[in-house]
Amino acid sequence: MNQYDHIYSVFKKGDIAPLYEKMYPELLMYANSLLGSEYAFLSEDYVQDAIYKAYMRRNSFDSTLHWKVFMYTCIRNAIFSSFRKNNTRKKYLKQMDESDDTLLLNIIEQETITLLHTAISNLPDKYKLLFDLSFEKGLKNAEVAKMMQVAEITVKKNKAHLIQILREKLKDKIDDSSLSLLLFILVQEL
Repeated sequence: MNQYDHIYSVFKKGDIAPLYEKMYPELLMYANSLLGSEYAFLSEDYVQDAIYKAYMRRNSFDSTLHWKVFMYTCIRNAIFSSFRKNNTRKKYLKQMDESDDTLLLNIIEQETITLLHTAISNLPDKYKLLFDLSFEKGLKNAEVAKMMQVAEITVKKNKAHLIQILREKLKDKIDDSSLSLLLFILVQEL
């Protein structure tokens, strides 16, 4: 049972705490991505509304996927409706309307990012630091080596080992093609 199946099963029983602990941040990030920085302050309202609607209909969902898609769709539709009512950001709405096919891709992307961040948070401290310096801050190997007080070749070897650790941690959670693409992007930084 993956984390979403667990969250869904307890949600159906009325327990929303796991949803807020595990899934709420990714729903907020999704709402933020649709709203943009100018309207990001409204994200919590849309997410709360979607959770409330899902909670009120919690016995009508027949699967975890149906439940998740419902919440993401509620967020998306509420944002679109709000923009339409206010007759603002017409160009933005037109682009978003054309991207209906990307809803599932957005969900998958957000879940993948969540899985990656979870895997990274469980790394040993030296690999967390290496990931932060190399991939998050974009420092060159020489700069990372200087900051970590190791040889540059050690940084390269540790980055390769880091990728291998992430591959092992994620292999059962992400399909092979997505995992390969994700790790390919990281390896490009080596």
